[in-house]
Amino acid sequence: MNESNLLSPHATKAIEYLLAVSYLLLFIPFWRFVNGATVAQSFALSWFQVPENVHLHRGHSWARTFGGAVAVGLDDFAHKLIGPLDEIRFPAVGTALRQGQKAFTVVADGKPFDVVSPVDGNVVAVNEVVHAHPADAVRDPYGTGWLLKVEPRWLTANLKNLVSGDAARRFLDAAAEALSGRMSPELGVVLQDGGSPVHGIAREIDPEHWDEVVRHYLKGE
Repeated sequence: MNESNLLSPHATKAIEYLLAVSYLLLFIPFWRFVNGATVAQSFALSWFQVPENVHLHRGHSWARTFGGAVAVGLDDFAHKLIGPLDEIRFPAVGTALRQGQKAFTVVADGKPFDVVSPVDGNVVAVNEVVHAHPADAVRDPYGTGWLLKVEPRWLTANLKNLVSGDAARRFLDAAAEALSGRMSPELGVVLQDGGSPVHGIAREIDPEHWDEVVRHYLKGE
């Protein structure tokens, strides 16, 4: 018997259909994974910004010389990681800060997050506008969204422990790349389709333990 006669035309068509469906079922998850990775890479390289004149601490606070003082705030990465702020707890004017130790606390969804100071010095001013309207800080995190002004004590030495310019951008790219490794392919596809979790990425990644994700990065780990 000729092998071509073993299967009827209907059976042959059924097998072809089954193979096509199987191909699609295998291809779709692969496509989503690949595109999720591509979007995550693009997101890592372009989503978080830092100006040339800003110095970043590895705990995601920043410092910028402002006349004889130093303006201090929370960087773009941390703002987008945490999401909308409910409250900012400022130190009192006159408080002595130490580089790498707690400077202020931000509160989101009832959860407090301590942020370290990028410099040593004494607090000489707090941003009362942002104090009254914490959500405004994210609109211009390196400008009008500054949080403290500090009279520096050992600024030259402090700056050696911070990063700026290309080094700061590489630092944020590395943090974003590590973060994208925790993103699901589904979240990558959402980004590709035009949706962007502009504020509150940690909650998208791990809704149950998002505060632990935030604290990990604010510790500079």
